[in-house]
Order: sequence, then C-alpha cells, then structure tokens
Amino acid sequence: MQLKFIWVGKTKNEPIRSLTADYLGRLRHLISCEVIEVPDVGKRRALRGKTLLAAEGAEIEKLLGDRSLAVVLDENGRQLRSTDFAAWFESEQNRGRREIVFVIGGPEGISPGVSGRAQLRLSLGRMTWTHEMCRVLLLEQVYRAFSILRKIPYHK
Repeated sequence: MQLKFIWVGKTKNEPIRSLTADYLGRLRHLISCEVIEVPDVGKRRALRGKTLLAAEGAEIEKLLGDRSLAVVLDENGRQLRSTDFAAWFESEQNRGRREIVFVIGGPEGISPGVSGRAQLRLSLGRMTWTHEMCRVLLLEQVYRAFSILRKIPYHK
C-alpha cells in the first residue's frame, strides 16, 4: 500500500515543518508515502471564497487517481480513536487497497468536488486547528496507527 498526503501550500512555520519532516521520516520506515503540496493559487491569483475553493479543488482532483481511496479532513467528519484508525488501515490493507490519499485543504477548506469524491471524511476532533497544524496531527496519527499494527511500542 502507498499513502499520499495532498495539501494546499507549503508549510511556512519552521517548528511545524520540522515536526512534519520528523513524522514523515518515521512513517517512511513503515510504509511508502509521499507528500504533494498543491500551489496556493489564492496567493498567485488573489482568489477568495468559492472561486478559490474551485481552483484549489481542480488542482487536487488532478492528483487523485481513479483507484485511490480519498480521505479528506473535515471538521464534520468521522472521529476515530487511534486504535480504530489502525483497524481501519488494516481493513483497507486486507481488501488489497493500493493507495490511500489524504487531503487537507487550505484555510478556506475543501471544494465540494473533492469532498464529494472522498470515501471517508475524517475529523481530528471538535477543536479548530490551523491547516498547517492539521498536517502534523494527521501524520502523527497515521504513524501511531502503523505503530499499533506493527506492535511498535509507541502507542500507550
């Protein structure tokens, strides 16, 4: 199985960028994964609101494969315990899933087109996080899930 993480814009905050790199490094020891940063079209073309979401969505949709399982982070999505998230990964592996793509939108959210393609809408909880912080939280939880599956003593 391969994991892809698609998010809008570069991670500008240095401490967050460092944590992102740390968890990606750990995760890459357990599973093949890559990060794709979609250009922040809002900054290039001064877009806002629905126009911005549509432009970002078009860029993201180009990157989603027909056979990929798409997971979008959504504040109204499904909340899972870490052990349940690990069990979900195990279930997808047992089904022969080749690719799971996690999508984190920009500050405005995710376009309805991308959200509509998602097989899972995942919430990181009821609190609001910056989109950059969501990157770290998601990577940590994916790493934790694979640590649980591989019986690595990280999850306590």
